[in-house]
Amino acid sequence: MAPESAPPDYQQELAARPETLAIMRRIVSAHLDLWELRELSDAATLCAHELLTNGMRHTGSPRCTITLRRRPDGVRVTVSDSDSDTAPPERRDPVWEEESGRGVLLIAALAARCGTVMRRDGKDVWADILTTPPAYAA
Repeated sequence: MAPESAPPDYQQELAARPETLAIMRRIVSAHLDLWELRELSDAATLCAHELLTNGMRHTGSPRCTITLRRRPDGVRVTVSDSDSDTAPPERRDPVWEEESGRGVLLIAALAARCGTVMRRDGKDVWADILTTPPAYAA
């Protein structure tokens, strides 16, 4: 009998609309449960939410793709868009009364690593959520 292999990565194309966020949160949570990574669910779901929200607000891409990649030490959440005219997300330091501008700060606080890969036809923005918290978070 062959050993059971880990479930494959998950990828879903989504319309870049606010109502998509609730669907995406359920997708992320369900896959982390399936992969027995429930302890990462809150952080990964929040990172995915912020990545998708940034894609909706700051690109002209009508659709985006979320990819969940299971890793030996956790999960990588990637949101890809097809807008080649936008720059990578930038970290801001908003003043307390501003209603937005904290997404990249939240992602950086929750993820062990995060970054952007620019492509000719858009970009991939990713965050690694690990089962072992980074040393600075301990």
